[in-house]
Amino acid sequence: MTDLEKVAQADSESARLKLQAKLAELTSELADLSLGLAVPTAPVQYGKRAGDHISEVSERLARSRAGEELEKLSDQVRAALSRLDSGGYGRCERCREAIPEGRLEALPWAIRCVECAPIRDPKRGS
Repeated sequence: MTDLEKVAQADSESARLKLQAKLAELTSELADLSLGLAVPTAPVQYGKRAGDHISEVSERLARSRAGEELEKLSDQVRAALSRLDSGGYGRCERCREAIPEGRLEALPWAIRCVECAPIRDPKRGS
């Protein structure tokens, strides 16, 4: 194994550890959030004050949206782990160039390089 291959393997393992840690964090956050959404279809309990029910409904909506975002990010992290296994990690899905190390350091689940990131993909909705 050459020195370059050793560095690439170390970078790959470092990325894997970061991604696994992020996935564990997201899983924990989702579990905590789901405790508050245990009975999302239960009727809103009206309090003594007129705005009590509005606060409860707003909180449920916020928790639901937060859960959706956490699920979406979890999917992105899982996909990055899959790319690590298949050898596609670190390549921009659009231009196929290498994603800069700094971007992967900041956002290990990135799928696009800095230049391609702002370009919207009508098929993916991003």
